[in-house]
Amino acid sequence: MGLERAGLGRNRRVSLAIWEWTSELLADEENSAPSPGVADEESPEPPPVQSIVVYDEPDTHLDYHHQRKIMQLIREQSALPHVNVMVATHSMNLIDGVDISDVVHLKLEEHRTVMERLGAGVVGEDIDRYLGQIAAAVGLRNSVLLHERCFLAVEGETEQRAFPLLFRLCEGLSLQAAGIALWACFNNEGALHLARYLAQHGRTLMLVVDADSRNVRKSIFKPAKLTEFFGSTAPGFVKFIGEPEPGQPGAEQFNELEEIFTDALWAKTANKIWRRPGAAWAPDDFTALRGTGKFSARVQELLQERSPDGPGGKPEMMYELAMALDDPSDVPEQLRMVFRELRRLGA
Repeated sequence: MGLERAGLGRNRRVSLAIWEWTSELLADEENSAPSPGVADEESPEPPPVQSIVVYDEPDTHLDYHHQRKIMQLIREQSALPHVNVMVATHSMNLIDGVDISDVVHLKLEEHRTVMERLGAGVVGEDIDRYLGQIAAAVGLRNSVLLHERCFLAVEGETEQRAFPLLFRLCEGLSLQAAGIALWACFNNEGALHLARYLAQHGRTLMLVVDADSRNVRKSIFKPAKLTEFFGSTAPGFVKFIGEPEPGQPGAEQFNELEEIFTDALWAKTANKIWRRPGAAWAPDDFTALRGTGKFSARVQELLQERSPDGPGGKPEMMYELAMALDDPSDVPEQLRMVFRELRRLGA
């Protein structure tokens, strides 16, 4: 069958074969070049020709296996010192396959094409590579970093595991489907650099942290640190879980995520998944733990001591709690408000 009658996928695979042959030619030219100081004076070999290879949507009509071959081909060509490669693509797979500092994002703003690079215009440090490393460390792919509608930053693994389940229960869809990228800061100041970069470039961002993070000595969420990064706009980016909302005088103050769930809910959940021999859990078992130290640590200790099915740690405890809930009304109102706001921001 002639190529004119073949499908688009087969035609593109023929192109891939040609590109692989081109790679061999480029590599042969590099290998045949003389080493410095070793050239034959009677018949000197010219240095390899500096080449620019340009691809336009190279993985169109290809399955994922062949897309990976394209990505490997581009990496091999880029590694040759006499070759530069430019790729025009909308493919998230290709965009996620390179370092973010190698991505030039072209977007349309007010009928004009604008070029954007991560950290472009910042003087005095290799901000491209630095922010790229931070983004990779918190699990943000290039395509997410460039295109996601809303970014939700949380403190650590506990929230990272529990929030997707709680959000789905309350809003009826996943964070990803709502256009929200979730990442954990892990008390890493570099995460605030990334958050500031996103905010400065007009990206929608929310940081959700425990209220007691204001007072932890080495916390990156102390008021002075947040003001250093976000200036007077800091309150617009940060939600402190446990603090009463403005306009709620006399409302109860909590310190951490675990505290805002009621004692009745803790007892109900414990009787479902962390049963103790001989007696059912009662709300008073958890009421007695409040005001006697860090509530989450006391609950974890109690469940581990009294139940053979006790959680292995705080992240696992909150994950299992979130998994056990089956009614949106079980989620504290403050969290439901945060999720509604996130849903609006991601729309």
